Amino acid sequence: MTNDVMKERFVSPDAEAVATAVSMPRREQVIVAGIPVDNVTEDEAAARIENMISEEGSHYMAVVNASKVVAAQRDRALRNILVDADLLTADGMSVVWAARMLGHPLRGRVTGIDLFERLVGAAAKKRWPIYLLGGAAASIEGTVAQLKARHAGLIVAGHRDGYFEASESGEIAEGIKNSGAYLLFVGMGSPRQEKWISENLSRTGARFALGVGGTFDHVSGLSRRAPGWMQQGGLEWLYRLAREPRRLWRRYLVGNALFGWLIIKQALSRSGRTATPSR
Repeated sequence: MTNDVMKERFVSPDAEAVATAVSMPRREQVIVAGIPVDNVTEDEAAARIENMISEEGSHYMAVVNASKVVAAQRDRALRNILVDADLLTADGMSVVWAARMLGHPLRGRVTGIDLFERLVGAAAKKRWPIYLLGGAAASIEGTVAQLKARHAGLIVAGHRDGYFEASESGEIAEGIKNSGAYLLFVGMGSPRQEKWISENLSRTGARFALGVGGTFDHVSGLSRRAPGWMQQGGLEWLYRLAREPRRLWRRYLVGNALFGWLIIKQALSRSGRTATPSR
């Protein structure tokens, strides 16, 4: 589908959204193990994203949990991508608890999967075309089918699985650009999805991108999300560990211990603080 065709099918952001963008407050962030996490509710995050989409240029958001914060300590490229994100929220309850322990509580937990569902609903209403990239073929195709069934009027500009060579990235980015997609959701696991977005977003022409991890598996029904009470209690990691202990034991048991140590060190050094960057 060409850009010209897509332009005829979606509704541009209205003047009210643009005016709201101008009046949006400066970013308030809480430093968690050297990573600046935006102190926003899900409503505030969604509003900021809609304002990003109303602007020219490309923007991206990332989410962090304990595992990703630990990974960023040894992966400088990932760390830089997280620090430079236009929006960075706490996906894991461990990050929420850490911020509270450091004396600067976050106003809410904003997960990638919940925000994905919300943004897809907004895209359907505003006729903003979306593109889905990542996961296995069955997962991505099942996700497209589920989303179209749930959201009348949703424009899925394109989709493809995440099994491709790095050399194919340029062609894939060009295909996304030709599709006319405004929102790009990438579910390839971390740090691959963050690095792909960082390296290719400007070439895709998308106005906003979000790495959504294993969201496509959940939406398609190939994988179950933890029960609500486990999500609210911060026990999703335990649910996943019980389902895939051989693959995930190191990430959660060792990773959570390392994360805890990083927070204790930060608390002892009294370096937990809020920050309000210029952008």
